[in-house]
Amino acid sequence: METQKTLQGALELFRQGLHYQALDQMTQLLAVTPNAGKAWELKGLIEDSLSWHNTSIHSLETATTLIPLSASGQYVLAKNYLETGKTELAQEVFTILLQRDDIPDRLLPALSSYLGRHSEMTQLALQACRTAIRRDPDQADSWLGMAHFMNQLGYPQRQVASVLRKAVSLDPENHHYRLALSKVLERMGYHTEAYHVVKQISRSQLQEINCTSCLERLRDIFDDAHDETRSEICRKKLQQLQSPTDSDRGPVTRNRLPRPPRQMKR
Repeated sequence: METQKTLQGALELFRQGLHYQALDQMTQLLAVTPNAGKAWELKGLIEDSLSWHNTSIHSLETATTLIPLSASGQYVLAKNYLETGKTELAQEVFTILLQRDDIPDRLLPALSSYLGRHSEMTQLALQACRTAIRRDPDQADSWLGMAHFMNQLGYPQRQVASVLRKAVSLDPENHHYRLALSKVLERMGYHTEAYHVVKQISRSQLQEINCTSCLERLRDIFDDAHDETRSEICRKKLQQLQSPTDSDRGPVTRNRLPRPPRQMKR
């Protein structure tokens, strides 16, 4: 009972950001009760928050000899394996983690995002997105993440486009999803469909886009569709994003050779 009370107190301190106080309580508890697996796990989580990767690994590995780790503890252990160059161990633990049914929903986006920053973990990042979609198929961000990792893994563009169409259908007002879909459609040669996708981006949203390459691509799509109004919005926004020196040189022009006529696919 006393152990549980100390654990709860330390957990509250940890949640309040009082990491050293929480760690001190765990150290004192383990000096008296060295087989308290939950205390070792919490100690490892606190140490991870302090970026003490190797110390956290030791605490969490000790915990695994005493109790089954929670999903959060397993995530932190795998993450620290990866941070310290133990890639194979990290892959093993992440694979086991993604097979668990008790992964908190809130952990899945963080998991896919973290895994996505490491090229050798892209397949697992995709798996995390698929798990999130199985849990909640109405989360557009999960569909976007799934499309992103499918693209990185070389999936056929038509499959990537299908996933992005789902994201757009779930959140049609999100211009990021429309930009991603139009980019894939352009690669496939479906220029007419790409235009109809980005045509739905409101004029006010176009003016809020600060990605130069995105604006250049949109300008090209609108030019090819003879949509002068939207093309001009993109052109003016590009001018605003130029440095004062560049702006003084005049309007933004296309710095490339003329393109051949497009074969429009529907």
